[in-house]
Amino acid sequence: MIFPISGVRKSYVKQDTLMQCKADTNDVFLIEHGMIAATNGRNIVVDFFAQDDIIGLSNLMLGSTSDYIFVVLSDELTVIRYHKEDLIEKIMNTQEGYLYHYMHMQNMVNRLLALQELWRLPTEERIVIVLLELSRKYGQESENKNILCFPKQISKGMIAQYTNFNPNTITTILQKLQEEDCIYPVRSTIFIDMEKLETKLKAIS
Repeated sequence: MIFPISGVRKSYVKQDTLMQCKADTNDVFLIEHGMIAATNGRNIVVDFFAQDDIIGLSNLMLGSTSDYIFVVLSDELTVIRYHKEDLIEKIMNTQEGYLYHYMHMQNMVNRLLALQELWRLPTEERIVIVLLELSRKYGQESENKNILCFPKQISKGMIAQYTNFNPNTITTILQKLQEEDCIYPVRSTIFIDMEKLETKLKAIS
């Protein structure tokens, strides 16, 4: 509410691109609804973003380029687009502005470090952690409070890219977890028994 700035609400559909890698951008996006995947120059998924996440604030320099391509995963995406110039002015003229940006950058760095740490883990443990984390962040609740619906927007191929495995490895581990009643695939949806999967993680970590 301090030095309020106005943004423009924009809508996108699945496969639309918000930001291109190495392209100049002076826009910052606040996600209101939907999900985005961040991919590197080799089209490998390295992160996911959803409601209340901010895209484009990593570099405050005007005309700075994006390190990733941001592609819409959900059928619909709603964002509020702000001019970076307006945000820079707000940050510079508010007491908490630089602290907020510092915390935002720390969060982004921590996400990258967590991914690198993830890649050092054994196969099954790595996949179980990703299923739990993505379900907590982006999954939907079911009638059973211990069971979450894994986000449909994230495919097995994306899980493979995010965990740095090939799709066959993902399929093998998912089949094993299904046999152990930790997950329940129903048509195109995967239901995650969070309690059983957490118990499984403790046993293998």
